[in-house]
Amino acid sequence: MTASTPPSTIPAISGSLRATSHNTQLLRAAQKFTYSDPGVPKNALDRLSTGRTGTEDLPPHRKPVAILGAAPTDFGTVRAQPALRQVFVRTDSDVVVKPEVHLLRSHERFDADGNLTDETTIELLQGLLGALRTKSEARS
Repeated sequence: MTASTPPSTIPAISGSLRATSHNTQLLRAAQKFTYSDPGVPKNALDRLSTGRTGTEDLPPHRKPVAILGAAPTDFGTVRAQPALRQVFVRTDSDVVVKPEVHLLRSHERFDADGNLTDETTIELLQGLLGALRTKSEARS
């Protein structure tokens, strides 16, 4: 991104409504590695819901998309991500496929303040965001 390029807005939606959700904490960690200010989930939903009625006209159509997830078990997000990926296939979205970010045993990877502390996950998260940024810039 150059100095004259405004930062892009990337909607992010947590799969949980709980304020202490590990998925929400993972999205907060992702915000630390982007050029944008925290947004409100309602704004993200509003942005995603402003398309026309046909599936081919939905906002994520042909847009870059990244999927990541956190689960306190060893499998939760691993099982959910392929199903979500199929949703984005239907909208012909440009899904980032690597690196995959599956934060397993998520309760062990955040400190008491909700900060992501696992270095491997931080590296994967930065890689995922870099790949998303690359796809986004290629479309500009």
